[in-house]
Amino acid sequence: MVVWAAFGFNGKVGLAFLDARQNSPKYIETLENNLLPFAENIWRRNWEYQHNNAPIHTSNDTKDYLNSKNVTVLEWPLMSLDLNPIDNVWGIMSRKVYTLYAQKYPDTCRFSHFLEFLRNGLTDCL
Repeated sequence: MVVWAAFGFNGKVGLAFLDARQNSPKYIETLENNLLPFAENIWRRNWEYQHNNAPIHTSNDTKDYLNSKNVTVLEWPLMSLDLNPIDNVWGIMSRKVYTLYAQKYPDTCRFSHFLEFLRNGLTDCL
C-alpha cells in the first residue's frame, strides 16, 4: 500500500490510500482525484506543485497531464528527499505510527486497525 498526501499554505489534502504498485496513469488519477480539487480552492493564487523525481512523476504522460491542467511544477534536484517538506511529514508520521502501533499490531491480521489510525489520527501531522 502507498499513502499519498499533499499540503500547502492554505490547508492539506486528505490521505489517499493507493495500490502498492503505482504507474503514471495511476499517479495521474491520484492527482485528478486529490490534488486538483484541493488546488481549486487556491485557483486565483500563484502556486507550484512539488514532487520528487520518481519516474512516474517525470514521465511524459504525467508532464502532459500537469501541463494540460496548467499546473506549474517546482524544479527539484535529484536525490534531495530530505529537503522535500512532505518527506519530513512522512518521517514524523512513521515515528508516530511505530511508537503507537508497533507493539499493539505487529501482525497483518490487525492491519485494519492500523489503517483506521492512519485515516483518522495521522492527518493531524499534515
